[in-house]
Amino acid sequence: MADLPTPDFSFDPSATGACVAGVRPYRNGSYRLEAEAIGSKFIVHNYGHGGAGITLSWGCAAKVRDLVRARLAASGQSHVAVLGAGVMGLTAATMLSEFGAPVTIYADRAPSETTSHKAGGQWAVSVVEFQGKEGELADIVRIAYTTFKQSIGKGFGVYERPNYTATRSHNMDVVLKLAPGLIPAPRALPRLPFEGHTHSGFVYQTLLIEPPAFLSKLQTDLQARGVPIVKKTFANKSAVFDLAEGIIVNCTGLGAMTLWGDTKMAPIKGQLAMLPPQPGLTYLYGQSGYLFPRDDHVVIGGTFEVGVNNEIADKAICQDLVRHIASLFGKAVKKPLPDNHIHHPDHAPIVNPAEV
Repeated sequence: MADLPTPDFSFDPSATGACVAGVRPYRNGSYRLEAEAIGSKFIVHNYGHGGAGITLSWGCAAKVRDLVRARLAASGQSHVAVLGAGVMGLTAATMLSEFGAPVTIYADRAPSETTSHKAGGQWAVSVVEFQGKEGELADIVRIAYTTFKQSIGKGFGVYERPNYTATRSHNMDVVLKLAPGLIPAPRALPRLPFEGHTHSGFVYQTLLIEPPAFLSKLQTDLQARGVPIVKKTFANKSAVFDLAEGIIVNCTGLGAMTLWGDTKMAPIKGQLAMLPPQPGLTYLYGQSGYLFPRDDHVVIGGTFEVGVNNEIADKAICQDLVRHIASLFGKAVKKPLPDNHIHHPDHAPIVNPAEV
């Protein structure tokens, strides 16, 4: 097998937009997807998906839709408020609007300012816990993957891609276990087909979802259906209950930590180096970090800072990310991984340092 093209690792961390940081909304134990009635309000919680928000979005949105539709039929209520304009909020609002429910999105950030917009975009069950929810998650994964596959070529920024990994990918193997037959089993390779590589590896077949394109398409479609995004910050839960809508879908992500007093939530900061786009690269790559070539950038990521709740990018960390991946292709001197590099392959519960 001939080697695949080598990326151009030229990188200027001081360039505008070259370094990006976001905070994953991780929840210990499991994500939260359930309904509760509080007074006259019916609340559907949909948050805590860690690094798998985009991956699970359509599947979770389908579960939200079913909960809301049952409530509408039983209560006679009609109007729905969706809190949050990240991927969970936008996909939930999309599915709700598809069956005719009047929906208003309330958010303190525009979609382009959310953590979802800063994601890498590989379809994989990454950094999310699901203790006791294996059956539900299997349904979510199947719905999500099928929906994304059906959207290829329709402006949603979704592409089929091979992902080359040095070792078995836990994030992909979880899918194989939860939903057998949904994606092909990985193929073992005697050598990864890249310059500078001499060792064996694996190739998985998955999807790449480009967050800027995906969120933009969702927003455009919602606007065409008359679904507004209202800029609003909620100081507390009481302010949420003051909304006129009787049904409220809570997609506030990490915001649920304070807004809903959810002590199981923990911020996990991740940083990305954004290289210029390279159209000749049509694969994903992972080895103690990742490289995802997209239409807008070649994205290099792989940091994991538990308990850090800020979105300030560190140029030195971004440079380290690029240097590490470049070294695997023989394009930089190999150095030890920094302490903030991902060392969490097993979905073990994560302890927030602020709580110990």
